Amino acid sequence: MQVESIAKALGDESRRKIVELLKDGELPASTIFEQFNYAAPTISRHLSVLKEAGLVSTRRNGVFIYYSLEKEALQVLQNWLAPLLGTPLEKPKSAPRERSQKPKIKTESNPFEKFQSEF
Repeated sequence: MQVESIAKALGDESRRKIVELLKDGELPASTIFEQFNYAAPTISRHLSVLKEAGLVSTRRNGVFIYYSLEKEALQVLQNWLAPLLGTPLEKPKSAPRERSQKPKIKTESNPFEKFQSEF
């Protein structure tokens, strides 16, 4: 499994959708075909490209073919990308700040100010 073939296989939107469909487990080809408005041979070709890249594997049960995601291939891509992306910086956990006590400013007020409206 090479990064180039994996990246090329994932370069198509339809193939990325197939990978997303398979993230929760294997699916029969018929279920995958139902998710697209393309002809079956078109989807079959997309599945073949994914299989050649090592992203999916197949299991035959009678006349049915089941596809499953090969997560090891995605791990290869992740391992290649990791040094390029760097490690995410964790936000430092700061100690709880104490509330600063601001000095209360005394304002000179006229004690009779509240009564001035009455006069």
